[in-house]
Amino acid sequence: MRIVGGRRAEPHSFPWTISIIKEGRQHCGGALITDTHILSAGHCFKWDDKDLMRALIGLDSMDDLSNVEERAISKVIIHENFKSTAVRDENDIAIATINRPVAFSKTIRPICLPEREQNFGGRVGTVVGWGRLGVDASSSSVLMKASLRILSDEECMNSKLSIHIEPTMMCAFSKGKDGCQGDSGGPLLVFEGVGRYVQAGIVSWGIGCADPRYPGVYTKVSLYIDWIKKQTTGGKTCD
Repeated sequence: MRIVGGRRAEPHSFPWTISIIKEGRQHCGGALITDTHILSAGHCFKWDDKDLMRALIGLDSMDDLSNVEERAISKVIIHENFKSTAVRDENDIAIATINRPVAFSKTIRPICLPEREQNFGGRVGTVVGWGRLGVDASSSSVLMKASLRILSDEECMNSKLSIHIEPTMMCAFSKGKDGCQGDSGGPLLVFEGVGRYVQAGIVSWGIGCADPRYPGVYTKVSLYIDWIKKQTTGGKTCD
């Protein structure tokens, strides 16, 4: 998935956002949740070799890697109940461990996780990434962002995607805006005030990009807090 209809993010205004590149090309997004762990989507790793991937941390523009921390991915844990069909991915969540920790700075910080089962229906979310700027377009060289309305669980279940929606998924929609190929695994963020964001969702799947008939679908992070904590013991977190 990629950001369609978005605008350029202020440089380093989302310092937890990570580009996962594969053989030098934008592959997926992710979010730094500890100094050694990246939260992303299961489908980003299920059929691709992690040894061909690198994580770019502290990145703004692909054209300027001078202060970017590049890391190999030493381990990936995909949720044990991950399942993919022709349309959707279920339990689409994974944690990638980088080969050595990063030091936190103004341009590298971890995102805060939500409370268990926290509901974001009706809130405004921000999706960020370096993915494609349209279905047939190329990836963006700079970090893009788009504001979306997070649908209530009921609205999500009653959307045109209803037969594919599970309670572990959430929907977000704004006309002409969406994530696209290359944004998968990236964070859907909600601003909690005083400079604090939490990660409400993980870019997971959709039909087309910014198709006005369908919302984008995200993994609901608040339902996986215990699973995430179990996989990330010992790392420095946002708190």
